[in-house]
Amino acid sequence: MAAPAISSPFSTLSTARLSSFSSNNQHPKIINYAKPFVIRCVNSAKTIYSPTIRRSANYRPNFWDYSFVKSLKSDYTEKHAEKYEKMEEEVRCLITAPMEPLERLELIDEVQRLGLRYKFETEIKNAVQDVVNQTNDQDAMLHHDIHSTALRFRILRQHGYHVPQEIFDRFKDENSHFKADLCNDVEGMLSLYEASFFGLGDENTIDDAKVFATKHLKGLNEAKLDSRMARKVNHALDMPLHWRLNRVEARWFIDTYREEKNKNRLLLELATMDFNKVQSIHQKEVSKLARWDIHEIDKIPDNTIKTCLLALFNTTNEIGYWTLREKGFNIIPYLSKMWANLCKAYCKEARWFHSGYKPTLKEYIDNAVPLLGFFTAYFSTTENISKEALDYIYDLPSIMRCSAMLLRLTNDLGTSSDELARGDNVKSIQCYMNDTGASEEVARAYINGLVHRTWKTLNKDMFLDNPFEEPFISACPNLGRTAQCFYQYGDGHGVPQYWTKDHIISLLVEPVPLD
Repeated sequence: MAAPAISSPFSTLSTARLSSFSSNNQHPKIINYAKPFVIRCVNSAKTIYSPTIRRSANYRPNFWDYSFVKSLKSDYTEKHAEKYEKMEEEVRCLITAPMEPLERLELIDEVQRLGLRYKFETEIKNAVQDVVNQTNDQDAMLHHDIHSTALRFRILRQHGYHVPQEIFDRFKDENSHFKADLCNDVEGMLSLYEASFFGLGDENTIDDAKVFATKHLKGLNEAKLDSRMARKVNHALDMPLHWRLNRVEARWFIDTYREEKNKNRLLLELATMDFNKVQSIHQKEVSKLARWDIHEIDKIPDNTIKTCLLALFNTTNEIGYWTLREKGFNIIPYLSKMWANLCKAYCKEARWFHSGYKPTLKEYIDNAVPLLGFFTAYFSTTENISKEALDYIYDLPSIMRCSAMLLRLTNDLGTSSDELARGDNVKSIQCYMNDTGASEEVARAYINGLVHRTWKTLNKDMFLDNPFEEPFISACPNLGRTAQCFYQYGDGHGVPQYWTKDHIISLLVEPVPLD
């Protein structure tokens, strides 16, 4: 399944595995938790959770009709297959054809934003390498203006090349500030803005670029802009490209690209057909998933228990499958430790709540990022499991910790007000307020800044060696992107009737019209 279908920290597990399980008419044993119960800490008689004060999210009833979900089907048929394959080969030739450096970078960018990168991984990789290997004269052509320089910087960093931030020094004045006349180039400002989200660690020039480009883009008079450029600027300011989910971006960019004067009609048609083809595959997967009686899960009253049951159900199947696959390699100790860590985190949170303790921001974050979801996702996406990788995951590497922090912090920014209103624990915003005495507005700004800094650390971590391979390695930034998508305007997970619903309909239900 595509990332937009993710609905919990555990849902990075393979939906294909779950659908296969369901198609065999096997169902998890649903335990009746409607009766009152009490949870006690191990080695302690102290009650940490009782039925008299049970908290519930009280989410609204599900608005999806499962009969409709099970009936999903696409207009894409095999009659399109021959034309699709022909266009695919033509685009492959287009990417590999000789062209000017800037033209090549813009083509790579268009192919990627249209959602076609996965189709042409080798050709794009070679094209990017050509940009890296070009002559000094060719390279100079990409440093002529801010647009080409920023686009080169972004594309190369996207593909793992460590381009130095100093390439932007030529656009600074004698005081090391970006030159004021750059703001007259709207396309250049937009390119600089998007590039600035690929900063690493303490790159001050990239930080300055983000502040400079953001300020001037926000200060533009929209009435004086071309309608297409105004749409691009508003889209970027709403959320930068680097933080967006690929499929969500592709659906938006197909419509936007259609309005471009210099669009490549072949590329647009292939992207449209490919989107509908992928959508048809996802529809089949969702239809299979819906055959598992999700209504039974809805009868369980407590949201946390639902999540744990689903996670336990999936993890149990992972254990059986991968233990057999690895021919005796024992993963049980790793999973046991991960589950123990998760339970300890939940118990600590419960103790804080019932004792009225207000954790510091550091205490809160240290307890709020258990990585069980990554551990189970590793088994779902990796063919060659290694002990080295399992040990690496268990040591909580920065690349995963940052991804989990993005989920936690963006969740807090979107949901903390509602959660506090129903009596939940304090979140990162309130922890910072307690630590510093700051107002909620200042605390929110700080947490938002922490999100930006965490993305920079994650960007840097993506350049470091690790024992992983695709597609698992991309799961780390993709979890952050999923969180940004769900919680951008509020609780898009718990209250999905608005933008989340629109995303899902555009991704899974409505095909892109063919010209």
